[in-house]
Amino acid sequence: MAEEFTLDAREMAPPEPFDKAVEILQHLKPGEYLRMLHRRVPYPLFEFCSALSLDYSFRETPASDFEIIIYFACDRETLRGEGLLCE
Repeated sequence: MAEEFTLDAREMAPPEPFDKAVEILQHLKPGEYLRMLHRRVPYPLFEFCSALSLDYSFRETPASDFEIIIYFACDRETLRGEGLLCE
């Protein structure tokens, strides 16, 4: 079971969601992932993830928000098995 860090950015004003996510991602290790709740898809954050060799998955929630999962590729099968990835 992977360890989750959660960031609810739905009520944050830019650039706070990006800054807080980067703070978490810079310390993320294999076996850990970030679950981010956001009111939009944070495409600039995905560019940052690529630079850190992190993968991501996102889906729209019934409330029209987005759930973003950011993780290391080595954790893909674990997260898929836990039903966290929508690939």
